[in-house]
Amino acid sequence: MESFSNKLLFIFFTSLGLILGGSMIGSLSAVITGGQPYFTMRKLAEEMKIWAVVAAIGGTFSSFEALGSGLFSGDYRTLIKHFLYVVSSFAGAEIGIYIIYTLTGGKP
Repeated sequence: MESFSNKLLFIFFTSLGLILGGSMIGSLSAVITGGQPYFTMRKLAEEMKIWAVVAAIGGTFSSFEALGSGLFSGDYRTLIKHFLYVVSSFAGAEIGIYIIYTLTGGKP
């Protein structure tokens, strides 16, 4: 069984990798078609944020269901745990977007 901290790191880096990999590989379409790869990278990074968050926490809404059941049944430990999973996923996505903006010359 994996520990809580291991799962937090796994979720963080999965979300980060989805943003970085998706926007970099996706910008190849701009290179092939003669577009602007930096602009495409930034646009893709922003558009993929919510998808990276959902995919990193498991691709389903089980964490959101656990948040709801923890809130209404009084199981605060589960509530806090799943809340931190979602925060870790958002943090990974935001840092990925920040890295893309840094690589492409900053936010327009």
